[in-house]
Amino acid sequence: MSAGQKSWIVRILAGGLAGAGLAGAGYRPLFIGGFSAPPLCGALIQSCGILGAVAVTLALFFAFGAAVGVATLPFEGEGRSVLLRSGLHFLVTAGLLGAILRVCLGVAWRYLPGWLALLGAIYLVVWLGRWVGWYAEVRQLRSALGLEAGPSPLRWRESLPYLPVLLLVNAVLPAVLALLDAPDVPVLRALLIPCLLLPLGGFFPALSLGKRQGVCLLYPAASLLIFLPASLWVYGGQRIPLFWGIALACPLAGNLVGAAWRRRKERRRPQWNGCC
Repeated sequence: MSAGQKSWIVRILAGGLAGAGLAGAGYRPLFIGGFSAPPLCGALIQSCGILGAVAVTLALFFAFGAAVGVATLPFEGEGRSVLLRSGLHFLVTAGLLGAILRVCLGVAWRYLPGWLALLGAIYLVVWLGRWVGWYAEVRQLRSALGLEAGPSPLRWRESLPYLPVLLLVNAVLPAVLALLDAPDVPVLRALLIPCLLLPLGGFFPALSLGKRQGVCLLYPAASLLIFLPASLWVYGGQRIPLFWGIALACPLAGNLVGAAWRRRKERRRPQWNGCC
């Protein structure tokens, strides 16, 4: 058995056991319910009994956890094989997620496209990250060969490869989450977008940009400009300056930290003084 096959098996087992453990941890809300709330798997229990419902749920959660466990492996390598493997992995993962939502949790059919679109957005983020890395490698190679022009004003050209990530994080994903959110208790819009999506999705791409290109102040400005109109639609025309500040401050902080890391690395790099 090769090392690659062992890696697949270990990740499948680890992810599958984690998924089954998650289902076991949620046994009460899934199969018993609480107070006046019915069990989430109520329809499945009525169809095949409590033991059958538990078996189906554990199997689906194990399979979904196994798919998540090997999520990074299909993206390894280069060329057409990466596209085929990652596309197949997305189809399998989307099928398992849809089965869990529909069969186990009883989510209505009309809500499934939104959840699958959110899953597809995650894959798109990974693909965009690979493209940005490839583009940066090409620029470094051109610079080493003396074919690269000097820095553009305010480094606008250097920031362009990261623009698709910015559009996805600040416009597409908030719109998808708004469609999935409950109208009476908007948890996704009130907590997930300002507390997780904007801070993490703004900081880390800007950190990568700062490490590669230095200070690029147009990037946080573009983050705010993209999020402004998107937020007006997501929040029904309400103006929330706090969220606007997050959309500006997190990319700015990430870019400055990355630029500081880049300067520190350059200072530590030994320089040739021409002496033997």
